[in-house]
Amino acid sequence: MSLLNVIRPVFVAFFCLFLSSSAQAQDVEARIDAFNEAIGQNYHVDHKGRTLIIEGFREGKQVKVDKVNIFDLDFKTLRYSEKEATVAVKCYSDLDGCVNRVLLLNRKKSYRQRIVFAVPEGVSGEELVTKLKLVFNDMSKKY
Repeated sequence: MSLLNVIRPVFVAFFCLFLSSSAQAQDVEARIDAFNEAIGQNYHVDHKGRTLIIEGFREGKQVKVDKVNIFDLDFKTLRYSEKEATVAVKCYSDLDGCVNRVLLLNRKKSYRQRIVFAVPEGVSGEELVTKLKLVFNDMSKKY
């Protein structure tokens, strides 16, 4: 048995693993891009590993940054409120909250018990829920 016959299957396995992890990374980025496109100009969502980063804007100026580990969010609570025109998801813990919020105008830091997105006019709240579920699903598979 030659060394090449031993190395070839190992190389193929590592190559397949690399391709699957690259595809998952692209899926997360594509899902976040689709959510950002749907949510409009008042929010911009990104991630760094397991941490979801949500920037909030008013009149084109950034006013807040929320950061939350996606595994601290209870996906079962993800809901659209037609009355409030918001999409929200709660933290597992009701104690101090899992969402780290920084208000940029006065540098005030606090912890929230949920993340909330205002649904822009002309956009379906159910569509935003679906897109956010896909983001959470892909991120939880990847991390």
